[in-house]
Amino acid sequence: MRILPIVSPLLLLLCGATSPPDARLPDGYWTNEEDRYFTADSGGPSLDWTGIEVSGGQWRRVDAYRAPKGEWAPLPVPRLTRDSDGRWMMPSASGPATELRRGQEFTCWMAIPKFAKKPDGSDDLVFASKMSVHDQGGRVTAGGGDSGAPEVIFRLRQVVWPAPSTNKPSLVLYVIKPDAPEKAVSYSWADPSAKLIGINLRWVQGSCSRAD
Repeated sequence: MRILPIVSPLLLLLCGATSPPDARLPDGYWTNEEDRYFTADSGGPSLDWTGIEVSGGQWRRVDAYRAPKGEWAPLPVPRLTRDSDGRWMMPSASGPATELRRGQEFTCWMAIPKFAKKPDGSDDLVFASKMSVHDQGGRVTAGGGDSGAPEVIFRLRQVVWPAPSTNKPSLVLYVIKPDAPEKAVSYSWADPSAKLIGINLRWVQGSCSRAD
């Protein structure tokens, strides 16, 4: 009878082994926003943006606006693993494995002047409030359509610069126009633990507050 060698847990960690899919993935929104950005920034392979929602033992794919991109399915997420550093890894649609991070919840408001002013000459505003967003590349939008105001997009990130960068982690609020969805026309930043982040560009103003 052949006796199989015993492999210690320490050796598995040293070899960078990963765990099997874990049904205990916490509820919330998970995306590869940071991994995708910094992989491209370093000249690595192009990664498709990946987002999932986990709730009550189920999961589904979503876009940056939380819109469903698939049906609910029971956990575990297929081929989701956790590496020796505790990172959740999932194959991207483009092939390479990508890291998912869980977003923290914020609530935003936005005020956008309409194209036409009020009869007295003052600004008439489109006001949107109680818009839910997470800080892993989540997006919310206001204006556009028949609102009488231009469409404006807010995007929220928790930026953690990889080594060897000495830049400090920051909570960043980006302002984006729909004709260039990957390009910010302006942004503001705050401490990663900030309870509120805001911006005022005259043609749009608003803020996002951390959910309790």
